[in-house]
Amino acid sequence: MQQLSDVVELSIPVRADLVVLARLTAATIASRAGFGVEEIEDLRLAVDELCLSLVGGDSSGRLMLEYIRDNDVIEISCTYDPGAEGGGADRVSPKHDDLSVRILEALVDQHGRDVASERPRAWLRKRRVHTAV
Repeated sequence: MQQLSDVVELSIPVRADLVVLARLTAATIASRAGFGVEEIEDLRLAVDELCLSLVGGDSSGRLMLEYIRDNDVIEISCTYDPGAEGGGADRVSPKHDDLSVRILEALVDQHGRDVASERPRAWLRKRRVHTAV
């Protein structure tokens, strides 16, 4: 029997102390999908990097996260809405982005950046490793 997709959406203000909610959500979804402890920790770190890579040093606006679990794959996308006073999709720090790319490459199977509704968006995809019992 094929498992149906689960979709969870989370919107949080850009605050370092609230990014923990994004990590906790990822860990909970991964745990329910049967991911191992190391895979869950990798995903938590990747979500942290995903969020921070979009906002840089900004502390205004909101992060909108979407978590999709489909069988043994979790896809997470994070869109940054800088609000009325913030910048737009063109504000990406190349130095920070290079470091983010390296970190994400070490932690997840696929990742990328694009623009959704004129807002910067970053996404990642991680597949559960099947282990023999």
